[in-house]
Amino acid sequence: TAKPQPELAGIVAFLTKYTHGHGHPADADKTDFAHFARSLRLPWQHNALGNLRELADKVGEYWADACLSEAEKGHGHSVLRRLFDVALGTGVDMGHPKLVRAIRILNDRLADKVVQDAEERQQKDAKLEASIEVAKVGHASDLADRIEKDIFAAVEEGVPQADHRLARATAICKALRQKDGERK
Repeated sequence: TAKPQPELAGIVAFLTKYTHGHGHPADADKTDFAHFARSLRLPWQHNALGNLRELADKVGEYWADACLSEAEKGHGHSVLRRLFDVALGTGVDMGHPKLVRAIRILNDRLADKVVQDAEERQQKDAKLEASIEVAKVGHASDLADRIEKDIFAAVEEGVPQADHRLARATAICKALRQKDGERK
């Protein structure tokens, strides 16, 4: 996915910067004319600003579609973060259904990966334990540390801490630590 142009992420800021804030400029207080001249902006109803708002809506919808499409294709957080930033910069609300769905897809994929890796690590430890008479102390704790690191990273990326898959990974982490304690 190509990197979007930074100018696309600033449409809302541009509109805010160049729109007169309090009513129509013709109705503004002109007693301090120097202040009036410094604060003069286009009226909210100006055709150019209206056209730009309309374009921003279309562009925002395009980027929301792109974000969802890339999430469905399996792209990762870094790709989606760029698309999210552009979509938000064009005025799309963080609660937009397509962005919410893309976040859900990304979080589900990440949580699935964390629990899958945790289960594989638990199986690896069980195979090691079965293959030797006395299992090495600390091996299971090392695996648990990696699982814990994956859980923290997933939460930092946006997976809810209460997610059932993260709870399963946490339980595996505790079981591995318990196994290591039994080996001492």
